[in-house]
Amino acid sequence: MALTSNAQWPEDLATSILLRLPVKSIIRFKCVSTTWRCFFDNPSFVSRHLSISKKNQRILVDYTGEYDDEFVLRMFHDTTLATFDDWLPQLPALGDGPFCVHDGLVCVCDFEFRILLWNPATREVRFLPEYYTDIKRRRYLNFVGFGSDPILNEYKVIFFVENLKPYKTPLLPSMRGAVYKMSTDSWRELKREELEMLEEKSFHDNTNACVNGVDYWVVSDYDSCKVRKYEYNVVAFDIRKEVLQLIEWPHIPHTQQNAWGDLVIIPNIDRISLWISDSYMGSHTSNHDLWVLSEQGQYWTKLLTIGPLFEVHKLFGFWNMGKGNVKIFVQFTNRQLHLYDEQTHEFINTGLRHKLNGKDFDIHTYEESLVSTGTHTVGYNN
Repeated sequence: MALTSNAQWPEDLATSILLRLPVKSIIRFKCVSTTWRCFFDNPSFVSRHLSISKKNQRILVDYTGEYDDEFVLRMFHDTTLATFDDWLPQLPALGDGPFCVHDGLVCVCDFEFRILLWNPATREVRFLPEYYTDIKRRRYLNFVGFGSDPILNEYKVIFFVENLKPYKTPLLPSMRGAVYKMSTDSWRELKREELEMLEEKSFHDNTNACVNGVDYWVVSDYDSCKVRKYEYNVVAFDIRKEVLQLIEWPHIPHTQQNAWGDLVIIPNIDRISLWISDSYMGSHTSNHDLWVLSEQGQYWTKLLTIGPLFEVHKLFGFWNMGKGNVKIFVQFTNRQLHLYDEQTHEFINTGLRHKLNGKDFDIHTYEESLVSTGTHTVGYNN
């Protein structure tokens, strides 16, 4: 496909330049001709552009504002944390329910069980067909996962609803689930036997992550008769095979037995990991262990320990700043968000603080992408 008639501009050179352009510029160039539009919509170009864009990731932070009950959603451009975009006014239609970020797409679910897929860079949005219209929604919590099969390039949404009052409906399962396939715009209900491992387990908020075609969540069950009252597991969902797997918790010290972990993706090696700390014990100092899951999902290996740290509530998320400079997001007990440099042991105050008893900070990596949601475009001002 010829992009230029000028012999001084080889097509491979022109393609290399175009692959590095921001999405906003590419959308404008689509208007040049039908040939250019087809070139930019080609799945190969979209995939290559995404791979390059992932080298320039940005950070998306959501939480409850310190001085009100408003949901805050900010996208930071660079490591100075000086400039950001307020995404809340741009977020189409739905409110501040669970959401996931993957390949430049944002999956949002509200408390009425409505779900959408949104590409903030292209402004495309797709409202998914409503599901679970037959249940009383006040009795259920909803949890969402979103990811893709890197081989088939297929995007899917995984939707769970957890019955808060199973004793009132003993004949119904305590957990239901369904899988949405973007290419067919359709849902598949997960069978009861597929969800059997999740009976009597509860999902933890803000724990979803997708790595190499597998979605992960933290779940737990509670037994007041045991010394270790909470039994934790990680649930894995193979997006291509649509199969669930229950993964055992790392073998951790007794002092961390009731501590749950934050899922995080380690930069550069694309492996799922867990931050587990002993900060729940109420001490002013805490130690934080990073556990990495093997590629086959069979065992955990402790990669590093950070601490003791003073007045730190939890560690979660990484910001890969390039050239080996990786910083860790830290939430202090006073609800402030900092960046921690493990090499220099320095803290950088982001200036953000969430409301007391409000939503904790949640961190997502974001990169612009041309991945299409396949439906209409949302109009808003830049």
